Amino acid sequence: MDRLECLETFVHVLESGSFSAAAKRLGTTQPTVSKRIAMLEDAFGATLFLRSTRRLAPTEEAGRIYPRARDILETYDIVRASARNVVPVPTGTLVVSVPSSLGRHLLMPLAAEYMRLHPEVSLDIRLSERQVNLVEEGVELALRIGELNDSSLRLRALGRVRRFAVASPDYLHHRPSPRDPGELAEHICIGYSRFGAPTKWVFEGEHGRHVVNVECIIKLDDADTLQAAVLEGMGVGILPNWLVQPRLEAGDLEIVLPDYTVPSLPLNAIYADSGPLSLRARSFLDFLAEKRMRLT
Repeated sequence: MDRLECLETFVHVLESGSFSAAAKRLGTTQPTVSKRIAMLEDAFGATLFLRSTRRLAPTEEAGRIYPRARDILETYDIVRASARNVVPVPTGTLVVSVPSSLGRHLLMPLAAEYMRLHPEVSLDIRLSERQVNLVEEGVELALRIGELNDSSLRLRALGRVRRFAVASPDYLHHRPSPRDPGELAEHICIGYSRFGAPTKWVFEGEHGRHVVNVECIIKLDDADTLQAAVLEGMGVGILPNWLVQPRLEAGDLEIVLPDYTVPSLPLNAIYADSGPLSLRARSFLDFLAEKRMRLT
């Protein structure tokens, strides 16, 4: 059986998460997919997937092989295009991990536009607030908000996310609006639980930076849910610009501490430092960089 075909099958299995889904993508049968994977495992002398009745999990060896296999398939497409004297076009499935709220509100319109430009690319967009392991989970690109501490990853800056401390008019009707960050101790604060505890809220004002230890009696791990809690009048929360501006214009939210600003956070596209990006990943990354003003 063709080795390139086996590698392509392996990549599809890892990206789709199952033999049946890979078979559907490839237009073949599940037994054929299983046979190709078995041949690869025999050739490599390593188990690539741990099978159970409930799930299929890639092994550590599969994680190491995946980026190289993807590079081989990408190179083959480029060589084939050269032989035909045509410009290579992005193809295949691009797996992207995106923070949930950013994905719902900002990325989806851009994704639709990208797919109209590149109809031969399939997008597998995974919305999650957690920081996924790119190699182990077969993710080619990820968007992350905040400082990047992992030196094994490469990044491309896409801008900065503006944030605001806000509350509903109903909440502020019953409690006087704070005049300085220290007065937040007298308010109900809603925290983003993935920032850990104790929660520190940072504000910048005319006389410098203010760091406030906030006791959040409500903690949520999703920005959209946090916005919903603020809209319900449950307390003061810090939200990204895309969740604040439409509600400010509608009168559903008010900025708390308008004389102070909440520091913005970097928005980066990241990818594993394990070789060159595929043509589909490069084209998507270039597209996002071109549209970066619509991402923040």
